[in-house]
Amino acid sequence: MQIGRLVKQWLLPVVLAVVALVSWQAAERADFDPIDGRAETYELSLQTPMLSARRVPRTLRAPVSDDLIGPEVDRLVEQTPDQQVCLMVRNGDRQLGDHREVNGGLVPASNQKLLTTFGALGILGPDFTFTTRVMTPVAPIDGVVEGDIYLVGDGDPFLITDNWLSQYQETDGRSHTRLESLADAVAAVGVTQVTGSVLGDESLYDDQRYGPWDSRLVTQKQSGPMSALTVNEGFVDWPEVFRESFRPRSETDNPPIHAASVLAGLLAERGITIDGGTGVGITPEPAVELASVQSPPLAETVTHINSYSSNIGAELLLKRLGLAVADEGSTEAGADVLAAYLAEQGIPMDDVQIFDGSGLAETNRLTCDALASILVETGPDSPLGASLSVAGARGSLANRFVDSPAEGLVLAKTGTLRGVRALSGFVRSGDPAAEGGYVTFSHIVNDDDVIADELIRSIQVPFVVALSRYPAGPPIEQLSPLAPIPA
Repeated sequence: MQIGRLVKQWLLPVVLAVVALVSWQAAERADFDPIDGRAETYELSLQTPMLSARRVPRTLRAPVSDDLIGPEVDRLVEQTPDQQVCLMVRNGDRQLGDHREVNGGLVPASNQKLLTTFGALGILGPDFTFTTRVMTPVAPIDGVVEGDIYLVGDGDPFLITDNWLSQYQETDGRSHTRLESLADAVAAVGVTQVTGSVLGDESLYDDQRYGPWDSRLVTQKQSGPMSALTVNEGFVDWPEVFRESFRPRSETDNPPIHAASVLAGLLAERGITIDGGTGVGITPEPAVELASVQSPPLAETVTHINSYSSNIGAELLLKRLGLAVADEGSTEAGADVLAAYLAEQGIPMDDVQIFDGSGLAETNRLTCDALASILVETGPDSPLGASLSVAGARGSLANRFVDSPAEGLVLAKTGTLRGVRALSGFVRSGDPAAEGGYVTFSHIVNDDDVIADELIRSIQVPFVVALSRYPAGPPIEQLSPLAPIPA
């Protein structure tokens, strides 16, 4: 026992001594450059110590800038005292000012589209495309198709004709797939006659035409009828020039028949004879593809949806999420898939309720925390960030912040319903070299009655202008290390 204690007591010192001896001998054998023992002299000496906060000037400025934003956040909330308001402002992961939320969440209006498009880009990918096909049970012989042809919908929300697009004076960011191109493709394979009919196949999704919306929104034509096969967003006629109102449009009662009829007319213009009429059908198996047309990438579809707040676009995307993950092309399945995906991505889901993709459902509930988290997660240079409307330039913000210091600096999604005003997005920093180069914000206001746009804009404009000046603290050159001085 005594010997064991002695071993334990002396083992470590002996081992350390042996290691030291070996290291000394190795050092003796090593080659080193000779050392000049003279002290080095310098013409300049540092004014700023190596451990000074001036060595990290941006970090030093951050709390000053954050403190200056705080009062702007408070002012925006205080100027809407009679309404329910949520507000979140972030620079990267840092929260600027106080975070305001309402228990139970708020009605988000079209800010709901940020959730839908975030989920679509994540689940389907920005390069995903829709493919609309013309199929037939039997291949044509000498240009003649014996029997019917089927126009098979793939859920493309912006399958349109040229005259639909011509109503818009502003087309930047309006994604579209030309039905004329599909008719050209049918003609290009040599088809000259169809002895049967042109049948529309919408079987990819369910046939629920409208979401869980108040009837006034359907009457206002906020969305055409939904279908996996829809042409011109489900409308059969419209004014030659769009005048900021959907009411003058007339919607179809049967989207797949309408789509088949439009295609039949285009085929006739190209000299293809259709002996039968038009109708609805499910493509039999096996079938031969006569022609197809592919949509632009999903990133462009999402730009159309968010910049111009397309309700039918968001709704059909939600159904696609249900189909992609749950094998069910319905609004309900899509809502469940989207909620699960958001939770998986770490988006705070407390008080979030999803009933549709567009935000027309007034049962939806969202928080500014959830919206800001999505925006911070993606950033302004992502496909989602690039899809947003631009202040004074594109989409629903084309006429807002004009001639203000924030013009061109705001990328955001608007939201408008009776009693709801929302705006969430990015403000480019006044200092491009600032951390991240932008500030993220989300602002939702709910009221029991109509909220005047003039009121909300009058308080949002100075707020957003203040964000565009962030960071507003002392200039970096005043906080950077001081220049060396003569020794």
